[in-house]
Amino acid sequence: MTAIRLALLELRRFRGPLRRWVPLLLCLIPLLYGAMYLWANWDPYGRTDRIPVALVNLDRPADTRQGQRVDAGAQVVERLKASRDFDWQLVDEAQARSGLRSGRYYFTVDIPADFSGRLATGPDTQPQQAAIHIELNDANNYIAGLMTEVVQSKLQDQVDSAAHEAYVRGLYGQLTDIRAELGSAADGAQALVDATTVAQQGSSAAADATSTLRDGSAQLADGARRISQATAQVDRATAALDRAAARQLPAAAGALVSAANLAAQGLDAVHSGTGQVRQGTAAAVADLDQLAAAHPELREDPVFRRAVRDAGAVDAVAGQLDGRAATAADRAHQVLQQATDLQGSATALQQQIRDAQTPLALIDSGAQSLAGGADTVTAGLTTLQQGSGALRTAADQAHSGAARLSGLIDDGRKQIPALSDDQLAQAAQVLGTPVRIDRSNLHPAGVYGRGLAPFFFGIALWVFGLFAYLLLRPVNLRALAGRTRAATVAVAGWLPGAGLGVIGALVLYGVVDLTLGLHPIHPVATALLLALGAAAFVAIDHCLRTAFGTVGDVLSLVLLILQLTASGGLYPMQTTPAFFQAVHSLLPMSYLVDGLRVTISGGLGSHLLRDVLTLAGFGLAFLTLTALAVRRQRVWTVARLHPDVAL
Repeated sequence: MTAIRLALLELRRFRGPLRRWVPLLLCLIPLLYGAMYLWANWDPYGRTDRIPVALVNLDRPADTRQGQRVDAGAQVVERLKASRDFDWQLVDEAQARSGLRSGRYYFTVDIPADFSGRLATGPDTQPQQAAIHIELNDANNYIAGLMTEVVQSKLQDQVDSAAHEAYVRGLYGQLTDIRAELGSAADGAQALVDATTVAQQGSSAAADATSTLRDGSAQLADGARRISQATAQVDRATAALDRAAARQLPAAAGALVSAANLAAQGLDAVHSGTGQVRQGTAAAVADLDQLAAAHPELREDPVFRRAVRDAGAVDAVAGQLDGRAATAADRAHQVLQQATDLQGSATALQQQIRDAQTPLALIDSGAQSLAGGADTVTAGLTTLQQGSGALRTAADQAHSGAARLSGLIDDGRKQIPALSDDQLAQAAQVLGTPVRIDRSNLHPAGVYGRGLAPFFFGIALWVFGLFAYLLLRPVNLRALAGRTRAATVAVAGWLPGAGLGVIGALVLYGVVDLTLGLHPIHPVATALLLALGAAAFVAIDHCLRTAFGTVGDVLSLVLLILQLTASGGLYPMQTTPAFFQAVHSLLPMSYLVDGLRVTISGGLGSHLLRDVLTLAGFGLAFLTLTALAVRRQRVWTVARLHPDVAL
């Protein structure tokens, strides 16, 4: 109770029209420092749209080799204005330069004239890199220059996205052209399949025709041999008839008529057979000519040319045989007529029989020649049949290859997607930005001021402790001279500053929360931690002031400066020099900043418990040191008789 009475007695000193405002002024010190700074810098990155920036677009649209129009400069300008990151002002080059020098613009963004032209080379074999120039002037504002790093990153992403989109559009355009060309190739391959099918049919027909011709020529050879045998018999009969003409002329004439009739019939049959052979060879030649007309490329095939030559030769021989057969048939009929006349005139018949022996010899010779020619035709047709078989095999191979080629072309064409304009736009957009980065935050602070509030709250409370004992007495001199215990005197000197500090901390917290929107996750814990921090900081400043007097205020200022750099309130401690990292854990503001981050934005409760215990330990430790300093001050020395240094 003695400590509380002494603290109240210290506060009663502030009486009078002006002095009564001193406690209130002390309570407002944290508010004036902390709240004013946070108010001015609560959300600077949310107001960058008020910063004027010059945007110079010198770009000229260009066309790709595929005929697609590229106007990347206009797209970049449109996207920058739509982003509203800054107050973008589209000006010419001269206005941008003069505005940057005079401070009207904080920086400039220049899009060169060849920007689109370089981006249009993306689908080429040697693409060129486009560039955008950002010019700063730190004489206007250094922080504004740092903000351009954010702009540069966004600008790079936007330009890359636009470039990738243009590249993808060009690539898909080429694929579309390739797909169309493959469609034409597929049609051609199908036509080739159809042509080889016709070639298969023609070669099969030619093979069948040559087989038929071969069989007909074999029959022709057999008929010619029979004719030769018949003419031999006729020749023998005429000889016998000639010998027996005198005695057996009538009977011989009858036999001669029969033999001549038989020869005429045989020659008619031969003539009919040669006619059929001639028709077959002519049909084979015609089929080959039609096949060559339908497929001109077969004229270059050696097997096909040989088949054509053999067919022509067979047709010529067949023509000769047909002519000879016709001649023989005519002569046989003549012999038959002569034999018939012979029966009518026995006397003239004998002479006619003798005359008939000569054409019979010719018929026999012609029949033998016909048989030899038929054998030659048969051999030629055998060769032609073999050539037709080779031609059919080649046609089968050509058909198989054409079908396989058509299938491969169709498979390749199916692998290239047929995209509509909407699908192409969607694919270009996705591939222009193939990766979407999802950003999450376990304990988001939100705006700039809310994230830095713990740091500036700590500074404000330390500044309060520094100012408090410029107006408050650290020790009640009457109690110091009396018999009051040193600990009671120390606590009595600490209580007024601690009480006013707690009030000032709560006022600071309330004003920032209500006016700026601090909205801590744990509001009660935030208020209690601020109160604990104010009490601990006042205990430290009180101890320094009590132990060292005015020099203690200087030490408190030095500690403030040290804690500004080593408490970790601005940047991670890993980015600071080793000295500041070493003293970080020894400074009380480090724990207040860390604890307020947990109560405002969220975090581990174990960290908050550690921070609370550490701040309480700092307060108790310095109260203990203050009590020791009070006990020492009760012993007067010659040095204490010198006046204190005054600020």
